[in-house]
Amino acid sequence: MYHNLLALLVINFLLLGPQLLGHPAQSSWVALEALWLVGLLSLVDRRWRGRLAAIASLMLCLGLLLAGADQLARLSLGRPFNPWLDHVLLPPAYHLLIDNVGRSLAWLMLAAGTAAIAVGMWLIARGLARVRPLALRSGARHTALLVWLGLLPLLPGLAAQARSLATPSLSLFAEHWQQGRETRRALADLQSQLTAPDAPRARPLPGLAGRDVTLAFIESYGISALTDARYAATLQPRLAALQSRFAAAGLHAASATVTAPIQGGQSWLAHASVLSGLWLTSQHHYDLLLSAGHSTLIDDFAATGHKTLAIMPAITAPWPAGRQLGYDQILAADDIPYRGPALNWVTMPDQFTWRYFEKVQRAQDRPLFSELAMISSHAPWTPIVPLLDWEAMGDGGVFAAWADAGPTPQALWQDSERVRAHYAQALDYALAAMGGFAARYLGPQDLLIVLGDHQPAPLITGVDARRDVPIHVIGGDPALIDRFVEAGFAPGLEPPAGPAQWRQDALRGLLHRLFGEDEAADAAQ
Repeated sequence: MYHNLLALLVINFLLLGPQLLGHPAQSSWVALEALWLVGLLSLVDRRWRGRLAAIASLMLCLGLLLAGADQLARLSLGRPFNPWLDHVLLPPAYHLLIDNVGRSLAWLMLAAGTAAIAVGMWLIARGLARVRPLALRSGARHTALLVWLGLLPLLPGLAAQARSLATPSLSLFAEHWQQGRETRRALADLQSQLTAPDAPRARPLPGLAGRDVTLAFIESYGISALTDARYAATLQPRLAALQSRFAAAGLHAASATVTAPIQGGQSWLAHASVLSGLWLTSQHHYDLLLSAGHSTLIDDFAATGHKTLAIMPAITAPWPAGRQLGYDQILAADDIPYRGPALNWVTMPDQFTWRYFEKVQRAQDRPLFSELAMISSHAPWTPIVPLLDWEAMGDGGVFAAWADAGPTPQALWQDSERVRAHYAQALDYALAAMGGFAARYLGPQDLLIVLGDHQPAPLITGVDARRDVPIHVIGGDPALIDRFVEAGFAPGLEPPAGPAQWRQDALRGLLHRLFGEDEAADAAQ
């Protein structure tokens, strides 16, 4: 029976291992499924033992992969893994891995992981198939087997009676089954919103007619950057310096916080939530938005008389979603005349993107509504480039001096404290580049709306951080900014303390309340 005891200890450890690693102080010590499984294998006939061992090995490995995916999703996205939705993240994750470690090492890591899983499944199946049967007569064995099978649905109740007992596998699968049901309901709710007769239509914003309006997202600019002491020491002085510079340039600003639907990644969900006025938390939500042809701020500004433009330096492949959203012009990485080096994941520094945007803006013959994605503060946050002379960047070749500056991503990410320091420096650069553009080039009638797309990963913020992000409105017309202050924004670049007053999907409605047809009619009376 020593073999059975060893099998029990190994399976018990495999079931509870993820829990012990994640929350050692809250962990149980006995997985009832391990007891039940070894007991079941000791009661079945030899001809069934091998088949059940293979099935049990497969289910155990699936459970371990699911538990590992949960841990990874919590670290990177601040939420559990959702197998019903997150399969669409596999291609971006693969490309991010290649960008950080190179194609050869990425393939080697994937091959080694696949081989380890296959070998692990084989070893577990072989070990379980060798569980020793109990010395029982045939009738007693069949009776015990029926009783043992009937115990399975009772295990969660038994585990609830004692802290030292748990059913990690059953609980994991039950949680994700419930997650699937809730996901289907959420998708059905959004589908009904998109197809409802009273779904929002494109409406002009007469209060912004004739003005260039720019909506700029700064990657990973979360509220923790301003409230967490590890980052505030760098970024609060930056905002104070920008405030003084804006005042000298005749600019006015107001700030608030809004809650993002995501954390750590999937920036396009934040962009689309702002544009559409819908709360989009998954790729399926995004796909439904695109397929339904739901109106967005892009349509609203087109109805106001603006040309609509997207500048997306991170887009390096065809982007059919951009065409579906209805921009008049899309400038992706290959459309921007940057001849400098890529800086790991970042295709070009923010300062170059801002300078290029100013040239595009100046060449227009009608008002422009633009959406910009600023990416220098995207992980892995190395290298950090300095601000250069705005008139001397040329085609970006000057940035070659920083192509190999700083640590490699592999070296940097071995030290979590060093990663956090680089995050603060990268975001400081992103804000400085934004402020430099506004102070030098923002027109007196223009409106610049700057906000974070989402908080960075919990590795940076901590697991309990709010999903709020700062939003700043900047312009040379004080009457324009005063409307935001009257709506609840705080004057200046410092957002008000406390939880966000709005979610990101509320911004479209807020702009219509402040500058839409009803507001224009009231002003005319």
